[in-house]
Amino acid sequence: MENYINIVREIQKVVNERLKYYNDGLRRLDESWNSYRESVNGLKREWDSEYPLIEARINQLKLSIDELRRRLEELNVKRDIGLIDEQAFTKMANEINAALDEVEKIYDELRNSLSQLENGIVNHWIRSLDVSSMSQEAVQETLKMIDEARSNGQLSDEVYSRLRKELETLLRALQAYEILVKG
Repeated sequence: MENYINIVREIQKVVNERLKYYNDGLRRLDESWNSYRESVNGLKREWDSEYPLIEARINQLKLSIDELRRRLEELNVKRDIGLIDEQAFTKMANEINAALDEVEKIYDELRNSLSQLENGIVNHWIRSLDVSSMSQEAVQETLKMIDEARSNGQLSDEVYSRLRKELETLLRALQAYEILVKG
């Protein structure tokens, strides 16, 4: 009988070692998950506060594009009414077009980068949320609240659009989660 107990204790020892291995792994995962969530939330808070400033800077480039286009139109009018000759027109038009091409290229690159970052940050934010503790109704209620805030002039169009996009993404995540849970 003693051999039998020794075998059982050996099995217990081996199983306990494997259970400890997985418990330690689970603890490390929990620590990593908590660290990830804290990092995501910190970055999202910074992004939310700085996004309007970055977007305003990029929009300044759009104003520059509009100004260059206006100058080009003005230049065409001056040529058409004879205020400048064809040679001067060509020289100035080439300079404006070169500047316009460069500014448009920079504007498009920055807009694309901004959009990619926004999508990446929102995707990480959505992943970091505990969707099991949220409801679709709460998100829909928040959507109604921002609709009202916008109609009352409490939110700018830019802030409203960003919030609405984030909440709609969250709503889709909650709907997917519900489908998974219900099976």
